[in-house]
Amino acid sequence: MPVDLPLLDRWLTGWSLARGLPLPQPDGGGLVVEVGWPEQVRRHVFVDAGPALQACTIRIHEPFIYLKAAVEPAHLRRVLPAPWQVKQPRYLMSCPTVLPYSFPVPAEYVAMVAVEHGASVIRLTDATGQTAAIGRVVLYRGSAVFDRIETQKFHRRRGLATALMGALDAVAAEAGVSERLLVATEAGCALYTRLSWRVVAPYSTAVLPAS
Repeated sequence: MPVDLPLLDRWLTGWSLARGLPLPQPDGGGLVVEVGWPEQVRRHVFVDAGPALQACTIRIHEPFIYLKAAVEPAHLRRVLPAPWQVKQPRYLMSCPTVLPYSFPVPAEYVAMVAVEHGASVIRLTDATGQTAAIGRVVLYRGSAVFDRIETQKFHRRRGLATALMGALDAVAAEAGVSERLLVATEAGCALYTRLSWRVVAPYSTAVLPAS
C-alpha cells in the first residue's frame, strides 16, 4: 500500500473524529488540524520530509505545534533545524479485510459499547466495573481508523488487547469496511503484527521544545 496524501487524510480524519476535533484541511502540500489543546495547538502532517515540510518549519516559531511525516525519525532529524526535537517512533499500519483470528472476551470481563464524538468505543470492564482495556474505531469513507487502544497495567497479558482488537474489528466488518488503519507505538506494533497487521510506513513526530 503506497503512502500518499489521501491515505494520510483518511487516517487523520479518523483521528480527528475520534476526538471531536476539526477535520484536517489541505495546507502547504500537507494537511493541518487545528487541535487546540494546551499541549498540542496544531499538527501538520506530510507524506515525506521534503520541501513542503521544510517550508512549514520556517513558519513555526512556537512550541506545541507538531510536525508529522511518514518517514524514519533519523531522516526527519536530518532535515530539521537544531531546535526541533524528534519524538519516539510510531508506525502507520494496515490490516487485511478479514482477520484470521477471533478471541472472545475473557469470562471475568464485560464488554461495554458506546459512541463518543465520531467513534465507536469498546470498553472492557472488570468485576468492579473499572476499565481494564479500551479502544476506539471510526468509520469514514470506506476506512476504519483504530485509535487510543490501551490495556491497564494490572490487566495486561490476559488476552484483553487481542479480544479488544477483535471486537473493534467486528464493528468494521459489520459495516463492510475494506481498509483498516492505525498508528502504533513500538510496543503496540509488535502486538498488532502478531494479529496480522503490517507496517505501511514509519510515522515520525517533531516539535519545538517549550522554553
